[in-house]
Amino acid sequence: MKVEELAVVEKVPFLFWVKDRQGKYLWGNRKICELAGEEVEGKTDAQLPWSDNAVELREDDLRVFASGEPIYSHEFVDKSTEGRAHLSVCKWLDDFEGQQCCFGISFISD
Repeated sequence: MKVEELAVVEKVPFLFWVKDRQGKYLWGNRKICELAGEEVEGKTDAQLPWSDNAVELREDDLRVFASGEPIYSHEFVDKSTEGRAHLSVCKWLDDFEGQQCCFGISFISD
């Protein structure tokens, strides 16, 4: 998959992102950037407003990389432009610009 192919999810009302094995965001749609209040590309969860939850978010990413299987979970982010947010999340592995990455899609469920 390439950045151009992700244009279809740029404006969906869900958060959609791609992270590498080191936890760096390679791409994020408009909705996740709005939640962060800034561009997420090139940053890790520890560098974003929800840094207090970075360890837990990273653990889910690593579970996906280790198992190769999608996961469905609930995540909480304490500091975002929305305040405390409860997210319903799906994460899975796929190819992004020649490397295996963790894709994620979620929506705020509170």
